[in-house]
Amino acid sequence: MKIFFVYLNQKIDLGDELKEVIQSIQQQIKDGIFTNEASVIRGIINPILQELNWPINNVRIVRPEYTIENLRVDIALFHNNQPHIFIEAKKIGAADGAERQLFEYAFHAGVPILILTDGPTWHFFLTAGLGNYGQRKVSRLDLIEYEDLDHLNSKFKEYLDYNKVISGQAQKCLESDYRSRIRELEIVQTLPKAWGKILDDKDELLFEIVANKVEELCNYKPSSNTVYEFLTNLKHYHSEIEQHQPVIQSDLTKSRIKIKPSGSLGFTRILNCSFGGINPGNRWANLINTGINLAVGAGFTIEDLRQNTTLNLIKGEEHERGYKFIPKANLSYQGMDANKTWENALKIAQLIKKKIFVEFEWTNNPNAVFRGRKEILLWEP
Repeated sequence: MKIFFVYLNQKIDLGDELKEVIQSIQQQIKDGIFTNEASVIRGIINPILQELNWPINNVRIVRPEYTIENLRVDIALFHNNQPHIFIEAKKIGAADGAERQLFEYAFHAGVPILILTDGPTWHFFLTAGLGNYGQRKVSRLDLIEYEDLDHLNSKFKEYLDYNKVISGQAQKCLESDYRSRIRELEIVQTLPKAWGKILDDKDELLFEIVANKVEELCNYKPSSNTVYEFLTNLKHYHSEIEQHQPVIQSDLTKSRIKIKPSGSLGFTRILNCSFGGINPGNRWANLINTGINLAVGAGFTIEDLRQNTTLNLIKGEEHERGYKFIPKANLSYQGMDANKTWENALKIAQLIKKKIFVEFEWTNNPNAVFRGRKEILLWEP
């Protein structure tokens, strides 16, 4: 009985064990081990489920290729003979556009939690959310781009630990995170309106605060009209960044603007970005995707990109050896770390003469060079 108790304690403590599994998977992804959907299931999904206490060899609980009304789900996670979670697996880089298929499964089965993964990237959805598929996404966990293992470990346990799923805690956590996400999006959508209202009303108190600060710094006090013109231009500047989709804004006045980061971009996360007037989303790799699409759309060839960047590019679709396929451009490029990603995104921006803007921060990971610090990377023609 004592031995059994110790074993349980070791198994329930998911800290180091899950981190080690994730680190092993990260290396195998970089080595190009996972070449198809089956290898993603065997080598990525199942090991993670196992570390999260799912009995992967018990087909009553973890059911592969579960069929419902002529539809087949890659993995269905059961409790009390009822499906609680559907997992749809794709080969690396092929998850885009699979949400509809996954929600169709859920519609027939009434499953509350959905997961779409290509191995490196895990998308968590609530079927009861509002709006389209993307608006019902609660979170995205990226094993490659998000280098904070503590965060990945924590979120996987909150969302997918077996004991939390069967107790209902996992669903409550997802619902709480979903409400927070919706609340933040609503705030972000309203902030520009509030700022515009303040400017339209010509709030003299705000103008006076800004004018006094200018006088404190340079001994000259600007007029209210000068302050108003500056703040109006600042409003237009932010509108350009936000025009494609809402993102969480940070305090730009506390950030540092430059063309090169002060240190390694390892253990950083993007807070806000824009490339050629397009918001690529808050992932470093998306800067390359957007840049290549902009370049190809402007008539630049693969040879132009090869000559002006250090990207490893091939024509057509490729997913092995860490390659990522960009369907619109019909090109594939080999993934890289955040430092190389920014260097090449900047080179593409300079090639096509498009403005690029990234606001980011270093995480609190002990290995981050400037923990908690924010910076802005900006180049414009």
